[in-house]
Amino acid sequence: MLELEFKSGNYKEFIQYLSELLHVPATEDFIELPSSVGAGYYKALELPNGLQSLISEIEYHTDVLFRRASEDDVYCTIHFNEIKINDSYKFVQDGNVFEDTNEKRIGVTLTSNADKLDLIIKKGTYSKTINILIPSHWLSDNLSRFDEMESLKKYTLFSNTLTHPEPFDAQYRILFNEVFNISRTHPMYNLILKNRIMLMLEHFLSRLFKNLQGSNNRPHKKIKPSDLSKLMEIESLLVKDFSLQPPTIMSLAENAGMSVSKLKTAFKKVYGTGIYEYYQKNRMQKARSLLLTGQFTVKEVGLRLGYTNLSNFSLAFKKEFGILPSQV
Repeated sequence: MLELEFKSGNYKEFIQYLSELLHVPATEDFIELPSSVGAGYYKALELPNGLQSLISEIEYHTDVLFRRASEDDVYCTIHFNEIKINDSYKFVQDGNVFEDTNEKRIGVTLTSNADKLDLIIKKGTYSKTINILIPSHWLSDNLSRFDEMESLKKYTLFSNTLTHPEPFDAQYRILFNEVFNISRTHPMYNLILKNRIMLMLEHFLSRLFKNLQGSNNRPHKKIKPSDLSKLMEIESLLVKDFSLQPPTIMSLAENAGMSVSKLKTAFKKVYGTGIYEYYQKNRMQKARSLLLTGQFTVKEVGLRLGYTNLSNFSLAFKKEFGILPSQV
């Protein structure tokens, strides 16, 4: 098992630590893992106002223990994860053990370095993660004028997001996918990453403040953890490949082990919209992202998203954004 230690609230230093430990070069705060550890990378990114992000996409070839000790200099970390678990995903937080054996783990978690944390990732696990490190001074400087600071404290106490992640909604999903779909050769690669990650942070804080106006109003808290895990898998299936016809609700219900009516009700309660409405919203956002690159024609984008009739594509796009795809 490979042991990795996060010793300070600095992702650039973590990249350098990995470089020295694994004997691989780090270039522009980017490191590609040796095949003995996994197929994938870590990238550190400086965000505005002294924030930092760590982005990774890895298929692990060995068991890894990720260890973070408690520190006096307090910071919190927001974790946006989409993980396909092999065997299990194990946390040890201040001596308390939690083991996730679900097939997928998708959502947002919040941790604080005030607590000691060990994370064990098993060989064969595939993980896409965006971490945002938020130091205490940033919280004081940016949130003290509002009620968000108190909400953030309540969030860590009220909701054990480490064991039960906050589900992605459509906005999270769209921004998350854009981070991992942008090519590293794109001339505005870093700028686009920073923009999307800051939008994710803004969305997180907006949802946090809204949801914790009353702590019992968070819809997913009324869903059983086992059902919530299944809903996260269903959400992932829906947005996996827009070039194909979406799975039928009957097949999704069978996959989730729920009745059709229960699936529809639970999905809307957690994600705020119907199943196909959620699919279509993400589909149109994907279309918009492709068009904004300037690399594809309207016809090419429509075909990539499974439309054989471009008039239908144009109508759907206009319904979502109020303009035709040719006007992007």
